[in-house]
Amino acid sequence: MAVYYIGLYTLTEFAHVWYVLSAIIAFVLNFLVNFTLMKLWTFRGKGSKEIKRQLVTYFIMAIGFLVANTTLLYVLVEYAHIQYLVAQGVLTVFLSIASFFITRKIFTN
Repeated sequence: MAVYYIGLYTLTEFAHVWYVLSAIIAFVLNFLVNFTLMKLWTFRGKGSKEIKRQLVTYFIMAIGFLVANTTLLYVLVEYAHIQYLVAQGVLTVFLSIASFFITRKIFTN
């Protein structure tokens, strides 16, 4: 998650990129780091036999979370008037819990 928040904050605050676009770019960077860590460290899946299936499945799941996160982030900022980092923090808690259970299923099957 650190990669995501660093990317989101840096792009939004210093590069003056719209927070929604910053969230998407940060997501892509975070996806690459997360997949590697989930595969090799968290779930100890060192075998390369299943990596293609796992990558495709994880990518599909991640795209679903990207759509949910981006949509909800926009709604919370634009309509609920919550500061973008606070809104992202709330979303991170909920989406991380869901992601853990789905990811565990992907890498342990």
